[in-house]
Amino acid sequence: MAIAPGEIVQLKSGSPALTVIAVDGDVVEVVWFAEDVSEFRTQKIPAVALDTLELEEFDLDEEDEDEDENEEEAH
Repeated sequence: MAIAPGEIVQLKSGSPALTVIAVDGDVVEVVWFAEDVSEFRTQKIPAVALDTLELEEFDLDEEDEDEDENEEEAH
């Protein structure tokens, strides 16, 4: 599995969507926005621990969250 900067990935065990900013051998550096503290975070993670997300999967997750929020507001 070749991961390249700009790709969207997530931990195989589950995580928010992470954007790849650098790859150094088997280590991938990612960035994401931590909403709970309103700041960007970066981390270096072994490539073996990551799965690439297809853009469609990421879009569907965002739509699901929007639907959940709308349902909560309606109640």
